[in-house]
Amino acid sequence: MRLRVACTLRAARLLARVRRDSPGDGPLAFLVSGGCCGGTAPVLCRRDAVLDGFDVPLGEVDGIPVFAHPDHARYLAGTPLIIDATDDPRSDTWSLEMLHGGRFVLAER
Repeated sequence: MRLRVACTLRAARLLARVRRDSPGDGPLAFLVSGGCCGGTAPVLCRRDAVLDGFDVPLGEVDGIPVFAHPDHARYLAGTPLIIDATDDPRSDTWSLEMLHGGRFVLAER
């Protein structure tokens, strides 16, 4: 399943800060959370946190693969995803960018 995945300029800038400040952390990935506590959000993590063969690839944004739990991936089928960012790093979900002064969110068209 491949969806259209894009990011806003604001998200691209936050992602650039994460990459610049954490060059030795290895490959990254986004996991779109299912929305339990922190709401549906793109969580930035190390690529090795993704469960190969279980988490479903949705696409790629700025060279970073985007995945979701199989049940959530079926729910998102056909929905274009736009990853945006906010300057407020507070969230109920932990994500790498929070250490860099922001948080990724999903934006609606």
